[in-house]
Amino acid sequence: MSRPLEEFPFTFTVPPLVEAVPTARDRVADQARRLGKDLSGELIHDLKLLTGELVANSVTHTNTACVVCVRWTGERLRVEVTDVDPTAVAPSQASSMDEHGRGLVIVATLATEWGSEPCTAGKKTWFELTVPGFAGSTAAVPLSHNDVTAEESALITDAHVQIAHQVA
Repeated sequence: MSRPLEEFPFTFTVPPLVEAVPTARDRVADQARRLGKDLSGELIHDLKLLTGELVANSVTHTNTACVVCVRWTGERLRVEVTDVDPTAVAPSQASSMDEHGRGLVIVATLATEWGSEPCTAGKKTWFELTVPGFAGSTAAVPLSHNDVTAEESALITDAHVQIAHQVA
């Protein structure tokens, strides 16, 4: 029998292509479904939308791969996107004619909580969504808000080296 909470955290690398965003969204949603709880269609929709916004921002603004990590905090589902740019992100004020600039406003509106902070690899931008029926669960994966795991750092470094090698 599967023990879904023990499968967390789940980490993977996203190549520096906007075309990779849909696959990243689907991988995060598939992993979230492994919680063993019936997740509402609305929650999955929000999870995919917010993941897509953070991953698209990362690959678009850094032109490098990013690492996505899905964690269970004991009360919330947390998605982290780590990239090489140390600059923290903040919602911008897009005008009605702008084609871009609304993604983080969407994240701030739909997420239970979200943030961006520097880490050893660059920066980590994250959001959390409350999963109904799991509040107060005692099974949790420890979090480090300001740092990345050795595995995540290695994934970013390896992806960055492979990209640099391909360009050269």
